[in-house]
Amino acid sequence: MGEHKYKELSNKLRTDIQTGVYTEGQRLPSENELVDQTGYSRQTIRQAMSLLEKEGLTSRIRGSGTYVRSAVPKRAATHNIAVVTTYIGEYIFPAILHGIDEVLSENGYTPMLSATRNRVDNERRILTEFLQKPIDGIIVEGTKTALPNPNIDLYARFKELGIPVVFINGFYPDLKKPIYVVADDRAGGRKVCEELLRKGHRNIAGFFKSDDIQGHRRYAGYADALRSVDLPVSDDHVLWFTTENCDELLSSLTMSTLENCTAAVCYNDEVAMKVLNVLQSNEISTPEQIELTSFDNSTLAQLSAVKFLSLANPKEQLGRLAAQKLLNILQYKEETPSVLPWKIE
Repeated sequence: MGEHKYKELSNKLRTDIQTGVYTEGQRLPSENELVDQTGYSRQTIRQAMSLLEKEGLTSRIRGSGTYVRSAVPKRAATHNIAVVTTYIGEYIFPAILHGIDEVLSENGYTPMLSATRNRVDNERRILTEFLQKPIDGIIVEGTKTALPNPNIDLYARFKELGIPVVFINGFYPDLKKPIYVVADDRAGGRKVCEELLRKGHRNIAGFFKSDDIQGHRRYAGYADALRSVDLPVSDDHVLWFTTENCDELLSSLTMSTLENCTAAVCYNDEVAMKVLNVLQSNEISTPEQIELTSFDNSTLAQLSAVKFLSLANPKEQLGRLAAQKLLNILQYKEETPSVLPWKIE
């Protein structure tokens, strides 16, 4: 009969937590209060409270009481972590994934990799598949983060199941209090443009990606730098492109965007190399006639025969930090977003 009573009480309190009677961070009734409310023995009360704590719904603070930790019961550990990035073996992603794998492996977790190719339909398919797989958490690089995301409902479902999500590079502002690790792209955009201004450039073009939030923030920093010295931001000298039309627009509109300019800020090294190829095909020398700057300090920039400034971001550190945040959440530790600086190396 005692066993039935403690389960009955734990079920009632669990329901109260999940339906919002008691919200996250709120203190539950004390042992004495529950004895008075239910008529159960102290032992029964303690058994019920212990069960809720084991499920991860509550935490007990000595001398203070028992508090609601989460409305989602603790799930059985699988030691599998889903890692969803836009790409896997290309550009900067091997370094990011190496950092993630390093931390996960050290802690006995196995990464399960998938790539969206920066397509929301691929993202939906991948997330739907992971909802059916045994995973403890997800590290995600947001897909087309500057646009409304049609897959927010799936992220809500992961939250309902108690599967935490940590974002890298970009995140979805429609989600409530997302945890993420990103670069300070606005500050980076300003920094790289200020370098060009310091060298005496005044007509500076910009090539930015419109469907990822990084492009918007780098553009904002670029505009901040120009306005800081009372220079106009000319639409004629800014080229916006998307994942799908990048090659087409860069090949056809680069020269008109650069007209009367002596320098340009490029969204990343891949874009800088495409712009460089257009300049070379038009027999324009770099940096003598057009000086390029960029982001990521990838092997593309490092191995380029034509040298250009590319801001560096600690890619492996970003991956390690994201993985550690996810593991901390799985251990019921509080986590906050992190923003990493761009540097000149």
